[in-house]
Amino acid sequence: MVRLNKSQLPPGVTINSESDYRKGQVFSILVSDCHSKCYICEGKPTTINVEHRVPHRGDLTLKFDWSNLFIACGHCNNIKLTKYDDIIDPTQYDPEKHIALSIEITDDIMEQVYVESLTTDESTLMTAKLLRLVYNGGSTDIKEIECSNLRNSHLMPEIRLFYQYVRNYRDEPYLGYDNKIRKEMDRSSMFAAFKRKIIRDDPELSKTFADVLR
Repeated sequence: MVRLNKSQLPPGVTINSESDYRKGQVFSILVSDCHSKCYICEGKPTTINVEHRVPHRGDLTLKFDWSNLFIACGHCNNIKLTKYDDIIDPTQYDPEKHIALSIEITDDIMEQVYVESLTTDESTLMTAKLLRLVYNGGSTDIKEIECSNLRNSHLMPEIRLFYQYVRNYRDEPYLGYDNKIRKEMDRSSMFAAFKRKIIRDDPELSKTFADVLR
């Protein structure tokens, strides 16, 4: 999860029904604002859900509130449901200042994602709990398989490629790999929080790419 900038809806555009945010102009803006990826796991969703950060539970004000709408994948949405009603709002707070994400790879398998809470407020703790389930599973056998697929078929290739860019940059710093690293660190990139932490944890690289980490 990374910081998002939510656009203002154009004058005259309103949300009064589900169809208003599931198609057309509102949906297009929402997808663009979320960088066409799930706002929770940061993967590219094959099944796109319009997700309410705060579950509306029939409250029409919350249901049609533009600031409460995000793009999520089916995997994350099915885990979150209405159980997690106070997760970090990435349009108001920078999730990277509250949660740190790192990985463990053994024998070409990403066995676990580590989710560290950097603050102790309720929103951070709830978001961390949700992310642990999203990446590592633990609820059902089906979710275990989904989480393994997320880690090994989507997250791991992205991180391996990023590490390759970093190695290439160290070996041949004048061949443009710094631009590739910057592009992958951009918050629009898939799993950007993981990539940004890799750079942030390296004293030398964190200075080189300090402008992107802001």
